[in-house]
Order: sequence, then C-alpha cells, then structure tokens
Amino acid sequence: GEGDPFYEVLGIVTLEDVIEEIIKSEILDETDLYTDNKTKKKITHRERKQDFSAFKHMDNEMKVKISPQLLLATLRFLATEVEAFSPSQMSEKILLRLLKHPNVIQELKYNEKNKKAIEHYLFHRNKPVDYFILILQGKVEVEAGKEGMKFEAGAFSSYGMMALTATPENKSPPRSFGLNHSDSLNRSERIEAITPSLGSSNHQLNAFLQIYVPDYSVRALSDVQYIKVTRQQYQNAVMASRMDKTPQSSESEYTKIEMTLTELHDGVTDETTTLFNQTQNCVAHNKTNHTGHSEGAI
Repeated sequence: GEGDPFYEVLGIVTLEDVIEEIIKSEILDETDLYTDNKTKKKITHRERKQDFSAFKHMDNEMKVKISPQLLLATLRFLATEVEAFSPSQMSEKILLRLLKHPNVIQELKYNEKNKKAIEHYLFHRNKPVDYFILILQGKVEVEAGKEGMKFEAGAFSSYGMMALTATPENKSPPRSFGLNHSDSLNRSERIEAITPSLGSSNHQLNAFLQIYVPDYSVRALSDVQYIKVTRQQYQNAVMASRMDKTPQSSESEYTKIEMTLTELHDGVTDETTTLFNQTQNCVAHNKTNHTGHSEGAI
C-alpha cells in the first residue's frame, strides 16, 4: 500500500562478514574485490605472489629420497642394533640429522652390461677405508677369506663398523706428524722413528696407525640404496650429541652443533690413507737400504 516501507538491496551479508566483525580483522582471500583509494575504481585482478619455497630443493636435504617409513626403520635399527649409534654414543635427534645429511644416503645404479665394474664395489679387499655402510635396499655379494668364499646379503646388513670406532687420540698422528709445511720437511725421518720393525706385518702397521683395511670385498648385485657414514661425519655427530646434552646449551651452542654436523670432508684427501701410503713407501725404502747394507757386508 501507500504507507508500506520501500526496500532497496544494498548487498549481501555473509558469514565471513560476521566473523570479520567478531574478530575485528579483515579476512583476505582470492574472492575479495579491491577498490583503488584514489580513482575509486574496482581492481578486477590483484596478483597474489605464490610461495613455492616448499618445493625448492635445499642444499641441506637428502639427495636420495627414501620413504619416511624406511627412514624411521633405519633410525630404530641403528639406535638399537648397532653399538656405535646407540643412545649412549649418539642421541636419536642427532642421528636423524645425520641420516638426513646430504651424501649420507646414497644410491648405486647397477650396470647389467658390466657386472664387474669398479663402481659396483662398496668395499675392496685390502684397500683402506674410513667409512661405514648399511644396505637399505638391494642385494650385495660379499667375498671373504683366503678361499674367496662368497655369499649374498640384503637389506640392513652392515660393513665397516671398525672404521668408525677408532678413537681420535689413537687415530690422530703424533704432533710431529702434523701436515703443515714446516712439519713435512723431515716427515720421512719421523716416520722412520715410529715405524715398527721390518719384520712387522702390515696388520700390525695398520693397527698402529688405526687404519681399517677390510679383509673382504662387497659388490652390488642390483640397484642398491645404502647409508655411507664417514669417520669424520660420525665423530662430528658424536661431538654434537655431547654438546646437545650439556645443560647450559644456548643458541650459540645449537649454532655450533649445526656447524659441527655440516662439516664434511668430501673432496678432501684422507690424511690417514695418505699417511699409510707414505709409511708403506718408507718401509719399502728401509728394506732396500737394509738389503744393500747386508750385501755390502758380505
């Protein structure tokens, strides 16, 4: 009728508007329309920058991806079945960081056309190594003993544990064995001073220098995923665990832990192997001189 009120539609009130009033804040989403403050014109398209950082490959991530279930199983196996990685030696938190470290989890592609390729060997008999290996997936062939007995092994078989367990004080050469320029001048004389007698075996020499020389070979028989932990990485992780256990750990301490864990010696010449080779050469040189003196005496 004549006196009825006149209604005009001005807009729609949504639940989002109600919530915005309750929380006293504006909810921004892709359906919102924006108006320029100066021209009062509606902006039909407002470009929103997408954050794709979650998909970016980080330098400190594993290069070889494995399932979370396999990673957890590996963590539990090392912590419970391998003494060197037990909680008394290394905390599970540091062990997990170690497993996620680049180059620790590796993958070997098997070449069917060249089954005896040198790349297929994880360990060579009588060749010094400074790392531990745990097979995660795939098969390997182990050849051991003087008879060259062979057997196959699979997931969660480990090799090279003794390469990690050499104590730093026994592993490190004496101070006179330093690798700087001034100390290297008379290195051969110093090696002679501490070298065992000529009748000593290579086994005694290796034990003296804390070098692990496997008496077996390990060769891949298929594509293999495995864990490779070097002695330096292991010692860094043990040190980080000790730092983490200290009650006065602060932000600076955690920074030190991160720095300790990121210290890799990939691409750096193994000093122990170099020392071993130099000592062997020196022993051979001494044998030659000894033979020469004996012949002269005759």
